Amino acid sequence: MTIEPVSTAWWSADDVEELTEILAARRSRLWQLTQPGDVSAWVFADPEPAPLDPPPAGVDGDWDDGLDEPQRAAWALAGWMARMTVPEAASTAGRHWLLSRVNDGHGPLLRLTVGVLETFGAYESGEEVWLRVAGAPIGLAMDIGAVNLEEWGRRGIELLEDRTKTLAEEKMLLTCPDIDTALWLLRQPPVMAAARMLNAWVAAGPFSFEGRYRAEVVGRAWRAAETLLAGAAPVEIGGGRGFDREYVAPAAPADPPAQRSFDADAYRAGVREHDRLCRALINHLIAEGVRVGAGLHGVPVDLAWRDADGRQFIAEVKSVAEVSEVEQLRLGLGQVLEYRHRLAARGIDATPVLVVSRCTDQAWQAICGDNHVILLDGDGTADWRAALTKGRPPHALKAG
Repeated sequence: MTIEPVSTAWWSADDVEELTEILAARRSRLWQLTQPGDVSAWVFADPEPAPLDPPPAGVDGDWDDGLDEPQRAAWALAGWMARMTVPEAASTAGRHWLLSRVNDGHGPLLRLTVGVLETFGAYESGEEVWLRVAGAPIGLAMDIGAVNLEEWGRRGIELLEDRTKTLAEEKMLLTCPDIDTALWLLRQPPVMAAARMLNAWVAAGPFSFEGRYRAEVVGRAWRAAETLLAGAAPVEIGGGRGFDREYVAPAAPADPPAQRSFDADAYRAGVREHDRLCRALINHLIAEGVRVGAGLHGVPVDLAWRDADGRQFIAEVKSVAEVSEVEQLRLGLGQVLEYRHRLAARGIDATPVLVVSRCTDQAWQAICGDNHVILLDGDGTADWRAALTKGRPPHALKAG
């Protein structure tokens, strides 16, 4: 495994060298297969999975025999995690890592153990996924704003204090409400690097669980991962209603981990303001007889709805409490334009709306108007009604 990573804004070659030194200090059988420098480069490189063949173990029959849809998705994600985040995964199964199917009282759980640490778990019901990751890559990304914590909270992702003793001060525990959210999270480069970094560290350490290794479990998950690696299209649910799911307020953890280099109070305030804005727009539309939800055909819009005339709308909501107004306007406009583009590529014509707490620079009305985006600010429900009815920004309507 020889990989040349390309440095990005949130990490540098110095980070690769530092990790190489840390791994090289560990005496490990892993270095009979690869070298510390190659593993360090792999941690930060563009994610590529271990190839399907040769697999670490075979599987009799079809891998998905007897599984329902949530179970298939859970097995696919478990195999994907092993193939994406465990170094030299194909040749080290049973010696440096294993995959188990256990019942922890909440139902069947697929659990990845690397070295001495359980680093991933997905319930076969698809209702919860958790993973342990190294804190350093996420901390580096937070420092330059490459991780959008508001978006994480909106999706129900929680960062919790991890109470396991292995690397106690160096790792984070993340929980996701479902498999789609876990996949979205893991496809963020800092999170993938964080998962790989932790697994590289513990894979280079002791492993005393050979007796628990079940080749058939690993073989089944290894092959199941192909359904994700083949780029299977996301399931499109609820599009006929004008949205995928009901809106649920994002959760801000009561005790953010100490590793997070940000203002926890400001973060919580931003989450609350985001929810307030969402509910203000939802209540306004409900009063007009319109049903509102979140997401549309797998695109993670904050809110989506169809009006009485059947026009599809999508909204990106941005709080500007305690943060830069201009920064949030730029970010929100970019996101809603991206979402409109992705939906258009699927043949869905949607009118984009950007909702913000306040907008003091009136140039943004023209900027959004030039991009055919409706900009709503504050709680001006009368203005909102006119803008959404005619599809023009409220201030433009006043000027006309």
